[in-house]
Amino acid sequence: MENKIVVYKTFESPMEANIVRARLQDAGFECFLTGENAALVYPVFDTSISGIQLHVFEKDVEAISHFLTEDDALEGL
Repeated sequence: MENKIVVYKTFESPMEANIVRARLQDAGFECFLTGENAALVYPVFDTSISGIQLHVFEKDVEAISHFLTEDDALEGL
C-alpha cells in the first residue's frame, strides 16, 4: 500500500481539530490540518460546508480509529 494521504475526519471547531491532531501526533501518527486558517481569520467562514480537515496516511486509518476509540474510553474512567 502506498502512502496515500486521506481526509480522516472533518471538524467544525478549530479547537477540537487541534486537540485530536495533537493527540495523534503525541501517539506517533503523522497528520496535518487544512482549512484551519480560514476558520480563524474569517469569522463568517462556514466550517460546516468544508470544515477543518484532518489528513492522515491511509495505512494508518485503522490504527488511528482504534487509538482514538481506546483513548476516549480511557478518558471516561
